[in-house]
Amino acid sequence: MPELAAYVPIDISRQHLDATAAKLRRDYPWLRVEPVCADYMALEELPADVNGAPRLGFFPGSTIGNLEPQDATSFLRRARSLLGDRGAMVIGVDLRKDHQRLHDAYNDKAGVTAAFTLNLLRRMNRELDATFDLAAFAHDAFYNPLEGRIEIYFRSLRDQSVTVAGRAFTFAEGERVHTEYSYKYDDAGIEALAGSAGFRIDRTWTDPARLFAVVYMEAAS
Repeated sequence: MPELAAYVPIDISRQHLDATAAKLRRDYPWLRVEPVCADYMALEELPADVNGAPRLGFFPGSTIGNLEPQDATSFLRRARSLLGDRGAMVIGVDLRKDHQRLHDAYNDKAGVTAAFTLNLLRRMNRELDATFDLAAFAHDAFYNPLEGRIEIYFRSLRDQSVTVAGRAFTFAEGERVHTEYSYKYDDAGIEALAGSAGFRIDRTWTDPARLFAVVYMEAAS
């Protein structure tokens, strides 16, 4: 991208954002880096000094799948407004695939996803003076074919009471708490999502097995 004039990273964590911006300035001394500490789901404007040039939004990974469809549309509509009529967007999208493959991915034998889920409890213990016994909860994940999404919960393994920030919560054995959705898209779903937000798809790249897609969308007139 030889004509790239500025990079505007957006993140809600100031510490992470500043450290990353500093590294980018060292690696690309010719590039102007203008970090914005904000919630990208509620961002209303970009730095004034990057106005005027065409804008390219970049939303990698498959984070779009963690948003419920109406929230994904709202996010992309806000992005469309920020990027302007000459703007474009690159997003990563996890594609629909064999249900068993999805189940196995979110219930991996190494327990990586389970550790990720239960880390929520660990952080509450550390940051909110909570009293979760991690051994008393389990990770639950399954594919919901009607909604086209993976659903993730933590499940209580017994009747118990937990304190969080001074407030008591009771859990029945088998009770689940929802932590995450991960929506999977097919081609029609991606096109509908783009169109609902004011974009049109110009190009899509996938791996040979069509497990994941990177989509380039331009602002629709």
